[in-house]
Amino acid sequence: MRVRGRRVAALAIALLVGGCTSSTWDTSEIDDTTPTTIRTYPRTDAGLTESLTDYLSNVGTDLGEWAPPKEEARCAATRIVRRLTVEHLLEIGYDPQEPSLALEYPADDRTAVVNILSGCIDVSAAILETFSSYQKLPLAQSNCMAEGFARLELSRDVIVALVDGEEPEPFANSDRYASGLASLAVECMEEDDLLPNGLLPKLPAPKNAPASTTTSTTAPTSDDDLLEGIEPGSPLDTTTTTSG
Repeated sequence: MRVRGRRVAALAIALLVGGCTSSTWDTSEIDDTTPTTIRTYPRTDAGLTESLTDYLSNVGTDLGEWAPPKEEARCAATRIVRRLTVEHLLEIGYDPQEPSLALEYPADDRTAVVNILSGCIDVSAAILETFSSYQKLPLAQSNCMAEGFARLELSRDVIVALVDGEEPEPFANSDRYASGLASLAVECMEEDDLLPNGLLPKLPAPKNAPASTTTSTTAPTSDDDLLEGIEPGSPLDTTTTTSG
């Protein structure tokens, strides 16, 4: 399982982590040129368990991702294969070579998989690590967010999203996920955590507003301008003088 910190955080705060370079480095002396082979997983209990364990525990190259420890991943994989069986997993679309948990589950199986993942994988650890890594948030605030996820049961929303193969739906169940994140942001974060460090650009003010420093010259208005659209000599025309 790969929990993406940016996606979780985006509903509550904007976390900016800089770091780009156009430099290139000569790594020829340390490059490992040994050919790699693609691992093949047999369609057996052991094969599917290993395939699912590797899938859940693989972090990838994105520094904003998190994966559970191998033992937690193996706990979930073992129980899922035992509960659903190899034959049934293959029937509903599981491919050991291209694993995914977003399968065509019957309702009971989907609930069982969510419960197994929730029991084996510590999602709170994912929240703590993704928020605190690379100093995106101080440790105290990150820990508060992680404990809040568990307390409000938002961790289950993350698991459900993983099984459904999509992001947590913030506005489902009467906005439960979105309102939970918002309340944790207020509870756990300081004002400085919610705004980028440094001066914010000023928004443009309306023309001639009291706070605006822009000056403009208004052309004098003539009677003809005020009477635009009124036909001369009509009852509404007050510019003519009638002599008696």
